[in-house]
Amino acid sequence: MGDDRLSTGIFGLRSREPRKVAVLRIGIGVYLVILTVVLAAAGVGDVWAWVTGVFAVIHFVLAYRLFRIAERRLVES
Repeated sequence: MGDDRLSTGIFGLRSREPRKVAVLRIGIGVYLVILTVVLAAAGVGDVWAWVTGVFAVIHFVLAYRLFRIAERRLVES
């Protein structure tokens, strides 16, 4: 076992590039917000509009946390 690739990759727990993942999460969050607006404007999928909205918020919160991790790493080094 001893294979440490899973925990050190870009999406791993000890990723060396949290900023890139945060930018990706912001992009996904923006996409989900646009999808939510389209669903709400079309009048279909009221439940899906709420679900996509919740997932968009989750992505924005995780991106914010990743940016804080990246900032802390810059200060420490």
